[in-house]
Amino acid sequence: VDVLVGNAQKDMAPAELAIIRQEFGLDKSPTEQYLLWLSNGVMRGNLGRSYKDGRPVVTIIQERLPSTVRLVGVALVLAFGVGVLWGLAMVVLKQTTWGKYAEACLFVQALIFYSAPGFWLGFIALTLAGRYSMFKDIPLLAVHAPGVQATTISTIGYVLLPALVLSLRRMAKIALFVRATTLEELSHEYVTTALAKGLSRMRVLTKHVLRNSLTPVINLAGLSLPSLLGGSVLIETVFAWPGMGRLAVEATFGRDYPMILALVMMYGTLVILSNLAADLLELLTDPRRRDAYLSELDGPVASSGGATA
Repeated sequence: VDVLVGNAQKDMAPAELAIIRQEFGLDKSPTEQYLLWLSNGVMRGNLGRSYKDGRPVVTIIQERLPSTVRLVGVALVLAFGVGVLWGLAMVVLKQTTWGKYAEACLFVQALIFYSAPGFWLGFIALTLAGRYSMFKDIPLLAVHAPGVQATTISTIGYVLLPALVLSLRRMAKIALFVRATTLEELSHEYVTTALAKGLSRMRVLTKHVLRNSLTPVINLAGLSLPSLLGGSVLIETVFAWPGMGRLAVEATFGRDYPMILALVMMYGTLVILSNLAADLLELLTDPRRRDAYLSELDGPVASSGGATA
């Protein structure tokens, strides 16, 4: 009730406060409130009403979800598209005499982006983009207002800067990961054998090494989703992006408990599903993992069959 009406409850009659408690289920014990939330929210999809504006929580989430999906989707594409090329560029440069210095510069740059806080990168990007937009009239800093028909170019301009900042840390991590796995594959004996047979180093790298070194990167696709969603909280706050991350901050500061519960449940479900998708992708793309998993499944069956015989 303190959250709903604030100091106004001092001037309200006890009957009015009782109506508010009954309307939002606050007249029940915490255990009953939790069980009621589970039965209505989890089983029926009724997550209650927001304390802030009284609207259904599901309706508010449906309004904010597309913005976050657009932001995280573009960030995921940028992180993996640029990150893989970044890592491969470091590997190729490291194999040449003249490119070792350039590889060292790319490596240090990746370490800097991987270590830098996301909100700090956001402030730097806002400052630079603000100066650029001031003179070039490019809409990089504003999100189009509701009801205004946005063009494809303006939509790309709105989402590009926050998505780039959101993807920088993940991009650097993928680049370092690709560099490490590819260099490890290059040290294996089959690479030495292929080079001894007369194959060029570039052919060995593109035809044999990349197939094995990039397979674990696919597993990062599912594991990257929770981190990008978590990072979107700060990025959406810095860029005033009307998505789920900013909604979580507003609900936390406004003590909007139904909204907080719904967001925690949704984020937890997405983490579980993304981890499951990552494991399934790894089984589908890596024959070694798939064979090991199938052998583990066949082991108990064979042992139980032998015991029965």
